[in-house]
Amino acid sequence: MPTITESDFKKILSRGDFGTLYYLCGEEKMLVSHYTDLLIEKTAGKEPGDFNFHVFTDAFSVDEFEAAAQMVPFTSDYNVVVVKDLDFSNFSSDESSKILDTVSHLAGDTVMILTFPTKTAKGDDKDSKPAANSKDAKLKTLASKKGTIIEFKKLTPSNVKTKLVSWASKRGVVLTPQLAELLIEYCGTDLNKLRTELEKLCSYTGEGGEIKKDDIDALVTRDLESRIFDLSNAVINRRGAEAFKVLDRLLYNREDELRIISVLASSYVNIYRARIAIKSGARTTELKKWFKYSDAQLRYAERDSRNTTTAALRKSINAIAETDMALKSTRASKRLLLELLVEKLLIIASEERRR
Repeated sequence: MPTITESDFKKILSRGDFGTLYYLCGEEKMLVSHYTDLLIEKTAGKEPGDFNFHVFTDAFSVDEFEAAAQMVPFTSDYNVVVVKDLDFSNFSSDESSKILDTVSHLAGDTVMILTFPTKTAKGDDKDSKPAANSKDAKLKTLASKKGTIIEFKKLTPSNVKTKLVSWASKRGVVLTPQLAELLIEYCGTDLNKLRTELEKLCSYTGEGGEIKKDDIDALVTRDLESRIFDLSNAVINRRGAEAFKVLDRLLYNREDELRIISVLASSYVNIYRARIAIKSGARTTELKKWFKYSDAQLRYAERDSRNTTTAALRKSINAIAETDMALKSTRASKRLLLELLVEKLLIIASEERRR
């Protein structure tokens, strides 16, 4: 059976007509975990019994695995066997062959769930694609022939926004698409983090309420990239006190100094690219295609590119590179180096503005 999508899998769960083998993988680990739990609940019940439900994680006894797969369900429709984050490197060649043989000869009342909720299944990303005859490839090929593969690909920001609105609605809370987009700007597109922050907001708002911007500003833990946007914006617009306040908050929260300067460099490079695109007559939306920017990254870069000069951006990127080198090669106070960098960036912004 070909690889199916989330919407197709929802239909299978709704119908309740289950096959013997499911392989859940993909970049969106929260969805892999969520739908694994749903599949387990549908096949084994909310409180699975010991005789009909077996979970194996990473390394396990192959003999016990084989025995579990052959068990006849007792007081249940299915004998459910779950294997999480299977890594064939933990097994010998004989054991691996036995695992593949067990998976290929499942009884009709057994439901085997091969799932990767924390690890990336080898072959599911372009950088770790296994050889065609490897054990990992054979397992996935076997799953495609004997069962169903459900792949949860990385969601677009638009898809993530839709999910946030839906999740809030299921909690009886209103979240507008506009504020869902703000939440993504603050937290990125990681579903695990977004779900945590949304649960916090829903609990605070209460059933029947509506999430407000002030709630998001007060309660949501913003990711580093979002806060660096604030820093670069304050510097480019020559708001020195605000820039140092943002930097002080980052350091107070024990953000890694090298991580701070890395994201700051990326922010300035984004702004530079946007400015060059505008000057050349190209649409900034082209940057989204070339560099895979999010809507928020593109919006921030275009906004700040209009309040600076090309010369200022070049000097600023050079200053950031010099500070990055100093952070990695000297014993000077990292905090002091970052503070001196912000001061230098503010001077560059002011001098170029006067020209």
